[in-house]
Amino acid sequence: MSVENANAGLWSTLEPKLSPFILETLATMGFTEMTPVQAGAIPLFMKNKDVVVEAVTGSGKTLAFVIPIIEKLVRLKKRFAKNEIGALVITPTRELAQQISSVFSIFLKDSVILLPKHALITGGTSTLQDDIRYIKEFGPDILIGTPGRLEDLLVGRGSAKNYVNTKELEMLVLDEADRLFDMGFSQSLNNIIAHLPKQRRTGLFSATMTDGLAEVVRAGLRNPVRVMVKVEDLVSKDVQRIPATLQIGYILCEPHQKLSQVLRLLTRETIAKKYMVYFATFA
Repeated sequence: MSVENANAGLWSTLEPKLSPFILETLATMGFTEMTPVQAGAIPLFMKNKDVVVEAVTGSGKTLAFVIPIIEKLVRLKKRFAKNEIGALVITPTRELAQQISSVFSIFLKDSVILLPKHALITGGTSTLQDDIRYIKEFGPDILIGTPGRLEDLLVGRGSAKNYVNTKELEMLVLDEADRLFDMGFSQSLNNIIAHLPKQRRTGLFSATMTDGLAEVVRAGLRNPVRVMVKVEDLVSKDVQRIPATLQIGYILCEPHQKLSQVLRLLTRETIAKKYMVYFATFA
């Protein structure tokens, strides 16, 4: 499946229909229309298809798996035991895991209906024993995390061995799957996947399709449907890997003027709602 249009219809037109609280949250977030990757992937994932999604950064891939996971677990109408999980999202970096967790938090806020719970599982911010204690106390249904810590928790080492029960797992997502393999997580991923039930839905979301991903598709997915979103250069019409609307600008200045220029831009810019500033060093 290849989808190329910039907008892909209203959320209310999606089949299967989304839950009212999902539609309300999307409206609150200001998302009135789906992106092509969302229109292509969400119905398939909700209809119990394995999906391989190839789309550029900024195309809306996160919602393309967050929404189906929530919808699937809500429609099960069952309670998982405290040591059971229904969905697993694996990402290459702690920062990306935190971003995904924040998106889940927006949808899984307090509600009149019973919603699944989620937990962020990454190294560097907590110990393995901290994670185990959290799971024992709160019993999250969805885990979002990085391969190393998830391997420790799911496959088990020492006292953590086999603590989390994956037998009821419904959905597995590998986000930024190409980076997961480029960063050397192949063995950890293989160990985790071998520990999961075969009767599950799996989604691979990536900017590019690499040889490593092709191996995973052949080994771990059952008749997957591929969703590929192409972006054309507005001038040359060539297919590119970055969003067509992305604009990059720069300012030439002396090194000692960099910080003042950044502050000037931040105080004068009124269009953007969010900013990300990179520094060469940190304290």
